[in-house]
Amino acid sequence: MTKKETTTQEAILLATIDCINEFGIEDLTTRMIAEKAGANIASINYYFRTKEQLVNQTLEITIKHMLEDVIAAIEDKSLPFRQTLTDIFYYLISGARNNPGITTAHLYSLVVKKDYQSISARSFLAAFNNIQERLLENFPNEDPGQLELVLSTIFSAIMFMMLTPDFFPIDERYRHTDEEHCRNLAEHYVELFYAML
Repeated sequence: MTKKETTTQEAILLATIDCINEFGIEDLTTRMIAEKAGANIASINYYFRTKEQLVNQTLEITIKHMLEDVIAAIEDKSLPFRQTLTDIFYYLISGARNNPGITTAHLYSLVVKKDYQSISARSFLAAFNNIQERLLENFPNEDPGQLELVLSTIFSAIMFMMLTPDFFPIDERYRHTDEEHCRNLAEHYVELFYAML
């Protein structure tokens, strides 16, 4: 593949991310992607064959990026576990704020279609399982079932907030309107986690 071809393909993928964030996955068209990428529809068909394959590849790339970042944070044992948990929650919350359409697209098949085998569902579960392993290391005297329940409760709250950020009226300092508020919300979820143990 030449550099120009790689650049066009990458431009289409980045444009797809932008379009999903801006318009949502349900209203996404190849025309709007091509326009945003500065390419033509024939290029999309050449590189990805169909819009569905393009969307699937985009979601696969973005969820793998999320999973790699979360796993790296979990495996970094130089920080206290409390900080690691805060960083992971912050990453998920700020990611949802910065990429609302992509976040919704990742959770759509899981929530609406109950597709627990999608790459997105498997990636969220892998992150959950990796965090749970660190929990067991850091809380060896706690009941593993209790740790799992508390973590799943916090994860569920974060995932629901990712899908419906403005549904419940909450204090402004916990709304994920900017990076500082995302950090406040992550810290609050960590406080809740420790309070529930």
